[in-house]
Amino acid sequence: MGGLVQWLRTVLNENPFKDDFAADRMRPPGAVEEERFMELCIRCARCIEVCPYSSIQRSSYYDRLQIGTPYVYAQQRGCYLCMLCPPVCPTGALDPHVIRPLQVRMGIARINEKTCLNYLYEQDELQGVSRDGSAMICNVCFNVCPLRDTAIILKNGLLPVITDECVGCGACVEKCPTRPKSMQIITEGMVDDLRSGMYHLRSRRTSPDTSHGPADGIYHREELLQRKQELSPQGQKPTFEYNFQVQESVEGWE
Repeated sequence: MGGLVQWLRTVLNENPFKDDFAADRMRPPGAVEEERFMELCIRCARCIEVCPYSSIQRSSYYDRLQIGTPYVYAQQRGCYLCMLCPPVCPTGALDPHVIRPLQVRMGIARINEKTCLNYLYEQDELQGVSRDGSAMICNVCFNVCPLRDTAIILKNGLLPVITDECVGCGACVEKCPTRPKSMQIITEGMVDDLRSGMYHLRSRRTSPDTSHGPADGIYHREELLQRKQELSPQGQKPTFEYNFQVQESVEGWE
């Protein structure tokens, strides 16, 4: 039995999927850096229970050793930034000091201009590049954004543009009517285009080495880790290991 416990402890502490990222799959608001999140999260589901929008779900078997940890799957249900989940996390996996929507950093949205209805409308109607005469105006992403006019704006009253204030809540992805989706969330922590899905096109033009992420440094691993550590109420990365012991001193753990 002791050998099994030691094996489980080793698997959890040396989880090779601690830095596994996917587009449109985000941690809840206030989540600390991913590797540390996996060490702190005890899969208690308090964040899931408190969410009034059912935005937070347990990861599935297909998420490998992340099973049971909370995720926001943007294509199913975006986050609407009610900010109820960070205060209920008992371990600091969700930083309780993150209390305002603009403090959240779940990722950043990207628009595929080749499929976005408003961009196609501009080509069809304003530039005279007619395809099939079925141009439509949408504006759904702008209308559903919890940070409208801050995280997303309408250029010339027509073209949606994502600003640096975007927190990656995924509401725009959920409601986008095109198939495939014209909106995508590049999850916080992604560091290269192979893991970022529809990669930020601006980075291809401005970064001398696109394999390391955008030139603005948002997805650079060391800078991301430093920023998350500054947000964390726990300070530096903890050194504890899983010991499978119930902490009865924490309120509600009976």
